[in-house]
Amino acid sequence: MADGMSEPSGEQTMACICVFCGSRSGNDNAHAEAARQLGVTLTAHGHSIVYGGGSVGLMGELADAALQHRGRVIGVIPEALAKVEVMHQRVADMRIVPDMHVRKATMHRLADGYIALPGGYGTLEELFEVLCWAQLEFHASPVAMLNLDGYYDGLASLIENMVQQDFLSQPYRQLLTSATSVADLDSWLERHFGTAATTGEK
Repeated sequence: MADGMSEPSGEQTMACICVFCGSRSGNDNAHAEAARQLGVTLTAHGHSIVYGGGSVGLMGELADAALQHRGRVIGVIPEALAKVEVMHQRVADMRIVPDMHVRKATMHRLADGYIALPGGYGTLEELFEVLCWAQLEFHASPVAMLNLDGYYDGLASLIENMVQQDFLSQPYRQLLTSATSVADLDSWLERHFGTAATTGEK
């Protein structure tokens, strides 16, 4: 999939990156390792992370790695899921919200950019919602997915088919950047957000 990156402009500040990812780790440890690498990478850049607030699966791996390196992590979780066995107990900034709709609205309000790691229905729903909002020009924040080991090849093919069947215009295809490694995401972060070291609460 083509890279929809644009040149950054103006002063660069630390960003809050919204990460969508699975509450499972999958059967390939490479996905868990990538989630950990991303947590470390975002922290190394000085960026904050906003995510779904879970302690399990890729969500837990991402948060644990960032916290271990003293990163700022914001969790947003619906009341129905705010249970000890699910909610991350070490995320100090945990925002418990009434439902999934408020969860996504809260994450979007905080986010300067979006990254989708592997996941299931929930991850895809979150990813496509922010892409749809970008298409409608409700926001101009960059969106990327980690297509590690071809995990999202089928999705990339589906999007290509949408364009070929004239259900999606070519420019909107460019709204989603596909990265094959955390190193690619690192370059994407540098391109869009730089590595500046000052920010304030959004």
